[in-house]
Amino acid sequence: MIFQILMTLILIRKFSYTILLVSFLTSCIQHHSENNIPEIISVTDTIHIKYAEGFEVNYKTGLIEIITRSIEGNSFFSDSLYILTDEVSNNLAENPTLKATPQILACQSSTHLAFLDALNCLDKVKGMCGLEYIPESDLKDELIKNKVVEICNSESVNMELLQKVSPDLFLIYPFETEGKDKYESAGINTFFIAEYLEKSALARLEWIKLFGLILNKTTEANVFFEKAEKEYLDLKSKSKNDSLTFILNLPYKDSWFMPSAGSLLVKLIEDAGLNYYYPESGSTENDIHSSEEVWNDGMVADYWIVIAGRPDNFSLADLINEQPVYAEFKSVKNNNVLFCNSSTTDYFTKGVIEPQVILKICYMQPAH
Repeated sequence: MIFQILMTLILIRKFSYTILLVSFLTSCIQHHSENNIPEIISVTDTIHIKYAEGFEVNYKTGLIEIITRSIEGNSFFSDSLYILTDEVSNNLAENPTLKATPQILACQSSTHLAFLDALNCLDKVKGMCGLEYIPESDLKDELIKNKVVEICNSESVNMELLQKVSPDLFLIYPFETEGKDKYESAGINTFFIAEYLEKSALARLEWIKLFGLILNKTTEANVFFEKAEKEYLDLKSKSKNDSLTFILNLPYKDSWFMPSAGSLLVKLIEDAGLNYYYPESGSTENDIHSSEEVWNDGMVADYWIVIAGRPDNFSLADLINEQPVYAEFKSVKNNNVLFCNSSTTDYFTKGVIEPQVILKICYMQPAH
């Protein structure tokens, strides 16, 4: 059954590679001891951005400049980080400057963990927000083994715990711009990461190249991206649009929040050859429908794709028990419900770095 397949198939895989290691950065980060002088380094690998709109990389004499920024349609922000590749005498003003690979990281988002894990750098994470919300997995086991500190109380960062972790770099959301000065005044370098604003799955995945630069894993990042990109594009090229439609999600009380037609998830599923039931929804935010409206649409839509947290071994029968009208959905009658249990899988963490896995699942279904 497709429902049962999804429960196990969206277990995000790990890739392993034999990769040429390159010497790139050394010793310390700027706010550590001034007696630590960076070595002159030869950069042997570079990155080229193909899809991502939210960051750029500029190679200059003696340094690499990384800029993260807002994407059209979102609140404006911009941030810069410099990586020294030579001895430079110019003052880099207020921008954080890495003289070497950071050894201690703190993260405000669990999606950062996926990039770090893919580059075998998860052990650098010593503090993060939302540790308790990560599903039980090998990734969470490693975080616990490494004694990672929960640095957030609800949605607020606990400055005392953050300073105790003393990260070389704190990767943060851009919507907390007013808190950036607070961190910097405490001697904690920060950098805005906003991969979630990207408009396509491959654009979001491409942020692994940014992490590769920061972590001295440029070659590994390039190899990881190119392999995933090839698999994704190969599947996309083979997909056939046969007019099968899909709806998404579950209702909340009397409302059903449906992603816009331009959302990343909708585009990914469309790349598999399915057609969104609400193609005219053009906003950048979720569209709100009444439950009754979607119940009627569910009688017609061919597929129903649900990403939600539920108890382990949650079944299609359990879903119908939540609302008996679901039994009348065309997708339910034809066993075309794709359910990802976010409580037992790493969808929101590792899904960001393996869009080709999700695409493959959606691509395979219309053939059944």
